[in-house]
Amino acid sequence: MIPHTRRTMITEERQTIIKAELLEKKSISVAELAQRYDVSFETIRRDIKELEKEGIAKKIYGGAVLAERAAGDFRFSDLANIMVDTKQKMAQTAAQAIRRSDCIYIDFSTTCGQMADIIGAMNSPVNVMTSSLDVMAKLEDKSHVSLISVGGEWDTENRAFMGTTSVQTLHMYHLDKAFISCRAISMAHGLSDKSGAESELRKAIIESANQVFLVVDHTKFDRMAFVKTAGFEKISAVITDEEPSAEWKHFFKERDIELCWTND
Repeated sequence: MIPHTRRTMITEERQTIIKAELLEKKSISVAELAQRYDVSFETIRRDIKELEKEGIAKKIYGGAVLAERAAGDFRFSDLANIMVDTKQKMAQTAAQAIRRSDCIYIDFSTTCGQMADIIGAMNSPVNVMTSSLDVMAKLEDKSHVSLISVGGEWDTENRAFMGTTSVQTLHMYHLDKAFISCRAISMAHGLSDKSGAESELRKAIIESANQVFLVVDHTKFDRMAFVKTAGFEKISAVITDEEPSAEWKHFFKERDIELCWTND
């Protein structure tokens, strides 16, 4: 949920909130933001100009829209507190696919990370592999969870372990199901991520899993991030928050990819 307040705030704090709103809504209005934060139109225009320099925003008449590649440029800290209710609903839907004694992977995304709380409350045994420190912390004391870390090099930005060791470890295992996200998806370019480390880890997860559940909110659709990760060939199901376009529905149906959205 984007906070609405008229209190005075420092420029950096206001720009962080505007950035979060851009990611959630894909567009912002100068007039609306000026009224909300009790500042001048020119102040908001300067904020937008700074976000343009970062490659986050594209200025339009009366406001700005999310830049085409911007979804892949947000940091973990930017994403963690955005659309939490939406992420929880998607995580609950994804968790319905888990069966007793499954060997599953939960990736480091903030959306898939919400699944850890749900799994922690389950009664049946499950084997969980992850690179996410937050997922490990939530499941470390759950007696019904057999927890496996892939190890690797610590990535502060994603709060996860990545790199060659992580990829090599994944190749040693066979997973029943993998729950992953990505920075962006495109019909023409598939799944893409912000960095080579993110991409290589997710490639290894996809290759090691019998079924791959892609959990992505609506802001990831029709966008590209910097590094191509994979096509849709091994994706079994897509779980999102808003009903996709007819074109996307047709795209998934043609590839026999199950589609589910949570805002019915």
